[in-house]
Amino acid sequence: MNKRPSMGMIETPGTVSKNGCAGVSLTILRSMVTIVVLIAIFLCFNACSTAGINLLKEMRLPEHIYKRPPTDLHRDTAIGVFRFLSPEYAPGSGYAAAAMLYKELLERGFGNVVAEFDVHDIRLDNIMEIAEKKNYGLITIGNVGYYFFGGKLRESRVDEEIRVIDVLTGETVWYAETIEIGRPVYAADYIFFSTAGKEAPSPEMLMHKNARKFCNMFLTQTKNQESLPREMRLVNDGYNYLVDKKYEKAKILFEESLKINPDNAYAMFNLGLVHEIQGNKQDAIIMYLNIIALNSEVTGRESKAPIKIEQSLVNLARERLLKTLEKETVPEVE
Repeated sequence: MNKRPSMGMIETPGTVSKNGCAGVSLTILRSMVTIVVLIAIFLCFNACSTAGINLLKEMRLPEHIYKRPPTDLHRDTAIGVFRFLSPEYAPGSGYAAAAMLYKELLERGFGNVVAEFDVHDIRLDNIMEIAEKKNYGLITIGNVGYYFFGGKLRESRVDEEIRVIDVLTGETVWYAETIEIGRPVYAADYIFFSTAGKEAPSPEMLMHKNARKFCNMFLTQTKNQESLPREMRLVNDGYNYLVDKKYEKAKILFEESLKINPDNAYAMFNLGLVHEIQGNKQDAIIMYLNIIALNSEVTGRESKAPIKIEQSLVNLARERLLKTLEKETVPEVE
């Protein structure tokens, strides 16, 4: 007869039953599967989140936009890109920032862009003189206000300012500031894995992102464009033709705007500029005199000269009138 084990018998670790061993193994297996699934979900969520963030960053705009026109920048506009000002502790940063902007403009399809990085005298008067000789429609100038590479322990940062100036009128049509910060990735240890650290992005990488934000701004209309009355939409479209030196098309739109509202001072002023360019000094003088007689309180956009900021169109018309009168006799006005 087989002897049954005593009820008081104690099992040692070496005498674990098959059922007990199977139960422990199954519990461990389930725990491992649960952990693996959680890790996979975490990694997937992290990757998807990063992709979503990167997608959103593609359409980021400068953090501070102080001035912009209601329409996009035309891709066939002749643009001169000049070197940005640099801080004393980072003398090459202005060149790098301008180069990033130039490259981004080309990649976005602006085919009539010229790099003017060899111009050492970047005073505005000198730049405007060069731009007029080379028949640029617009010029870009800027300033690198802050430049820092953080390495493995601190964040990198680049602050930039940009101005886009209409060569014909001297007005600032875009003015913005942007800040880009890149943080390092610190090494971390988890239960089943560890991640290596990574130093902060280089300032050049941050400049590339800033250039992308500036170009996004150039290609993004302001929200109130569609709400403008038709007469002002015609003025805005005509102004773009004026910058692109398509004077006949600009003239047609300004005249069409004046048919809708004969007292539109913006249309008058821009039409006066077209007449000046085309050599029709008498017609230009009449436009400027009409603005002065209208005595409108509307103001012009920001000029390259600080004293002209928010100056009334009446005063701007007087200035253009005086310049025109230097070469032409005043017509008799009834």
